[in-house]
Amino acid sequence: MLHYEFTVLPAPTAVRRVGQGRKDEVFSSALTDIMNEMGAAGWDFAGAETLPCRVGRWPFARLADRRVLVFRRARESRLDRMAAAERAAPLYEDALEITVQPRRVSTADTPRTVRKLRPTLHAMPAHATAAE
Repeated sequence: MLHYEFTVLPAPTAVRRVGQGRKDEVFSSALTDIMNEMGAAGWDFAGAETLPCRVGRWPFARLADRRVLVFRRARESRLDRMAAAERAAPLYEDALEITVQPRRVSTADTPRTVRKLRPTLHAMPAHATAAE
């Protein structure tokens, strides 16, 4: 099963004009640079989203739209990593000798007492009955 990890970057809103050209060309160039950098790092473009976000402190907060670029890349599942580790594990044909140390055992002759918590029962007075 394929699993993905995601990362989110803010979409460029204002770009510096480095070269001559129209605003659309400069914006496209900035977006292309972001896409190429992320692609070189192994991320695939998943989409562009506009999300509402509260801006400011209460009671003057207002909702503003945030535009983000979503990227994803495949990652190995835990089962795939375990299977790869099993394949990479060395196979031993000879039997291994394993020595086991015994647990430390109490030297007392009598077993240790265990303190149990018991509820405390209080005698009810004779005049207090369940019928009352």
